[in-house]
Amino acid sequence: MSEMKSYIEGTTEKILKVLSTKEQRERFEEGEWNVPLWQAIQEAGLTLLSIDEEKGGVGGDYEDVFAILRIVGKYAAPIPLAEVIYANQFIANHEGEVEPKLRVVHFENGSEEELKYVPFARYADEVIVISTEGYKVVNLALNEISSNKENIAAEPRDTVKVIQRLENRKLNTTSEEALEDYTNFLALSRVAMMAGAMESVLALSIFYSKERQQFGRSLYKFQAIQQHLTVMAGETAAANATLAVTSATYQTDVGKEQIAMAKIELSANANLVAKAAHQLHAGIGMTYEHELHHFTRRLWAWREEGGNETYWADQLATMYLAREETIWESITQVKGAEVHV
Repeated sequence: MSEMKSYIEGTTEKILKVLSTKEQRERFEEGEWNVPLWQAIQEAGLTLLSIDEEKGGVGGDYEDVFAILRIVGKYAAPIPLAEVIYANQFIANHEGEVEPKLRVVHFENGSEEELKYVPFARYADEVIVISTEGYKVVNLALNEISSNKENIAAEPRDTVKVIQRLENRKLNTTSEEALEDYTNFLALSRVAMMAGAMESVLALSIFYSKERQQFGRSLYKFQAIQQHLTVMAGETAAANATLAVTSATYQTDVGKEQIAMAKIELSANANLVAKAAHQLHAGIGMTYEHELHHFTRRLWAWREEGGNETYWADQLATMYLAREETIWESITQVKGAEVHV
């Protein structure tokens, strides 16, 4: 863990507390890009985390990255910070130096002329298109956003019509390895962001249970509501513990296995917390005016991105089946002959 972790967490919290409010999120959903928020994020150097200073970055490590992404989730910030951090890392690794731009990565899905489901393309400067032939950097100002779509959290997932003709540049790995690396990063990014969003869902639920009265007393004094809140608090605490362990092992030999288990757990826990919160808030929690949906819609969207529970369960099973040891031995680190001792 780097020494700058507490500093960047504090900086990120200060920025998002002021610039990612309910009103600003609503304006974003109406089509207004939050320029002050993104400028503050860039000026703080958060888009260049985990990149060496000699390459144009600000240093730090992956624990720093996932720590600030948890705060992005906590404030439901409508920005593609995870995607931009990864894209900047890619440029630094392949070209030696990186400039702070709003760039994202896209893996070619069968067509060089039409790129589908590109995150935040309508606001981005560049998209790095990776294929089996290498990669190319597409300047989005010279191309065309032909279809504007969103996920259920209203985060842009656009289609880009490529007009430019560009030469492929050489990848320093295979496209399959690049895709796996990106999937792992995106999965753990969503784990971090879901952990943060769950914190806010819990906080909103506690506040509402104290404010709302039924039969002459506050909701939180009813045993059934206390049970609801206890379950939500337990799942949120487990989410943060899972994030801490997984981010610490991200670049180790067990990193992918930890990511698989974390994404499976967080996806299930996030759904449980979201449903419990809407049950507790009842009718008001289903309205657009209440901000609960800013977090629960993101929980439901993020559990599908970076691989959902089914994808990662399949990955985990494949990893276990490829080993000579049994699943029991793999989990417990105890050999079969020693089990009964």
